Amino acid sequence: MPPRYPKHCLAAALACTLGLAALPAQARPGIDGVRFDAPRTVRYRCDEGRQLTARYFNGADNQIAILRLDGKPPLLFVSVLTGSGARYAHGIHQWITKGDEGRLQDLTRGDDAPPAYANCKAVK
Repeated sequence: MPPRYPKHCLAAALACTLGLAALPAQARPGIDGVRFDAPRTVRYRCDEGRQLTARYFNGADNQIAILRLDGKPPLLFVSVLTGSGARYAHGIHQWITKGDEGRLQDLTRGDDAPPAYANCKAVK
């Protein structure tokens, strides 16, 4: 004959089991099933006193950056093909980084135009 347990012990065990099952696993950030490693936030100081903050989300096959330009609402950039460093695009903007430096270009100004945010350096 199997051992008998008081009903309150069984109820407590069931509640604990259900409670543990309901706890979320340490979820990585993601969008629609695409998962990223923990984000990395970098603050940059640029020419003319301009500032921007980039929050990088990197995964095995996908990389995105969320940029805040001088405290304005954030913009979502996605990675695009580049030779070295990293290149991200959002509408008319292109954010290009290599090491701790970057520049933001307005693509409507033409290839020879100076960057909208030039000589950006990571604040350490």
